[in-house]
Amino acid sequence: MTTSGRKLTDLELDVRVRERLLAAGTIAAEDIDAHTAGLPDLEGQLESLPFEQPALSAGGGVTRGETLTSTDDGLE
Repeated sequence: MTTSGRKLTDLELDVRVRERLLAAGTIAAEDIDAHTAGLPDLEGQLESLPFEQPALSAGGGVTRGETLTSTDDGLE
């Protein structure tokens, strides 16, 4: 729910148009914050999907899963 008491639409939540809607006053930053605060924490259901990222590899063979994984899990 937003501060105005209505649910934001998919368009209003679309990050590609959010800044324009905020600047136009269609939505308020508080609306986005309220929506985000209401989302469930799904971090425990995270699954890393390693796949090649040619733009990142530059000969190093870095996979996306490796770049997103913290160093304390044994990956280097």
